Amino acid sequence: MGGDYRKFTVEMQLMNDEYRLWRSGIDGSTCIVESYKDKRSLYFAVSNLLPSASLLSQGNREYRLILMGVNEGEIIHRDFGSFFVDQKGDGSFFKKFTGPALECYTHCLLVSADRADGSIETIMSGEMPFFHKPEEEMSEEPAGSCQFDETWKSIFENVSDKNVVAAFSESMDETGAKWYRVSCGSQIPLPLINCREQVEKYGHYIVGQRESSYYIGIPGRFLQGEQPLRELKCFVLWQPIRGGEKFFKELSELTEKLQEEIFGYWIGGIDTVSGEIIPL
Repeated sequence: MGGDYRKFTVEMQLMNDEYRLWRSGIDGSTCIVESYKDKRSLYFAVSNLLPSASLLSQGNREYRLILMGVNEGEIIHRDFGSFFVDQKGDGSFFKKFTGPALECYTHCLLVSADRADGSIETIMSGEMPFFHKPEEEMSEEPAGSCQFDETWKSIFENVSDKNVVAAFSESMDETGAKWYRVSCGSQIPLPLINCREQVEKYGHYIVGQRESSYYIGIPGRFLQGEQPLRELKCFVLWQPIRGGEKFFKELSELTEKLQEEIFGYWIGGIDTVSGEIIPL
């Protein structure tokens, strides 16, 4: 097979121990990805998790495995479907798949998904070998300085054209902003502290700038369970990722199935005086 064959192991970390079968038990996880030319396969196995039957009966939830990443500036995900865990807390599967090159995927997530509203909780997370955390030092090509909160200022000054993402189709972006991807490994601004779980679930958030206006985008689907700071009504504008608009004309046309399948971002404005998130 020569240079066409690749194989690597993704190190998965437990993010939510509420799903452990025995809190004092031994956690185990294995995630192996192989590829040969345009053919790819993934083997995943875990132990010491709550059985799928318990998850279903207690909260109408199921396990799912998802690969997340970016392809040509667009956020992509690969959902491998329902993942079964037996009464002993063990589960495994082997799946073949095609699609974007492996280098496009940055994170592997084992999640618990609500079968009713599609909301998810990350149980285990692993970084693919192609994921590169942003450099700590200031970029040579800042997006532009902003005259407000020092944390926001630092974030905008440390993104550049290498972080640009075409997150939305131009016809769907109400902000008209230029968007930049920020890894969750970077500093999370104080106004987003209560969104930390949502940001870490997807591994990033985005910031946008148009002239003297600044914006923040939190990844999530058009579901109440994934609307950040819903009680405070800071994020009331939702936009699908580029290409998602092909499946509907108005948000009112989104069926429950589409709400679960189409990813997007919840958008808020950034007050240049206080640094707080404001609704658009």
